[in-house]
Amino acid sequence: MHRFRISGGPAEAQYRRSGLLIIFSGLLTATAITLALSGPLRVGATDRLFLLLMVVKNALFLAWLWRRPQLFQLIGGIELTGEIVAGLYRMQQVLLVDHTAHGLSGYSYWLALPYLVASLVLPTHAALLVSAVQLTGLAVLGGLYWADPLVADSVRQDSANAWLQMLLMHSAFLAVITLQQHLRRRYALNLVEAERRAALALRDSLTGLPNRRALQTWLDAQREGCSVVYLDIDHFKRVNDVHGHDVGDSVLRHVAGQARQCVRQGDQAGRWGGEEFLLLIQGDAQVASRVAERLRAQLRAERHPVAGVVTVSCGVAQAHPGESADALLRRADRALYAAKRAGRDTVEVAV
Repeated sequence: MHRFRISGGPAEAQYRRSGLLIIFSGLLTATAITLALSGPLRVGATDRLFLLLMVVKNALFLAWLWRRPQLFQLIGGIELTGEIVAGLYRMQQVLLVDHTAHGLSGYSYWLALPYLVASLVLPTHAALLVSAVQLTGLAVLGGLYWADPLVADSVRQDSANAWLQMLLMHSAFLAVITLQQHLRRRYALNLVEAERRAALALRDSLTGLPNRRALQTWLDAQREGCSVVYLDIDHFKRVNDVHGHDVGDSVLRHVAGQARQCVRQGDQAGRWGGEEFLLLIQGDAQVASRVAERLRAQLRAERHPVAGVVTVSCGVAQAHPGESADALLRRADRALYAAKRAGRDTVEVAV
């Protein structure tokens, strides 16, 4: 079966799966109650067997969807196909074989369910097309029933009014669901776009690393038990003067890539501004120093294709209990300048 793409992202898919779970739960409850209340004198053996099969089917589909939520489109597609085929077949039997209007009472209530299932399983246009197929099929059956010479005129008149009202109700229900699906899709797309823009607002456009705002947020939230590595690219102005700003940008991306590789899982690397970067390390100053030394070694091993070997000076500071983020960064900054005075391409630890 073709798997349609859900354009609204994970939130939209979760909404659709949850809706389908609710439908299966409702179907299971309704069929179980109907089976329990239908005694042998009220319902024939064939109908009771059909109700039992429906209970089993709804329970299996509910469990299937619960265990394999990623298959909700496949599961919903099978359910949708079964509902449409069973509904049209049932109406054909009732109207064109039995020549009664019984199908306009209890069973007809469930004929609108495929519209709801289609809106959850399929994209808007596909759901509308599938729903139109069922609605057209019901209209055709009504027309055949009206033209059937075996139907008494009195019965035909009464049934035609009920049939027309049912078709109008289905049309209104389908229109509302289609509008709701369209609005939901727009909402989901707007939500995805808002999340994308929020992520971009916290991302440095040149290097792809988190920017100063993101680093400041993380530093405020994770300051206890962490250390920072404040680093600066050595002689970066010379790179721009000799090779041009395009190469300078390439060097920034080069350092960013190496920093991203050197930090451990749970640590953070970001661009603080200009040629300055900040590493947020979970651990003490000794752990942070090892990360800084690993970055220096990696930069020496991976030469830039134009600028050659790129070196960095690093200042390391371990957060003190109750220390503010600004105070921690000032100590790291002083250690950075101590590394510069010591001849660059080195790591200094703040006291």
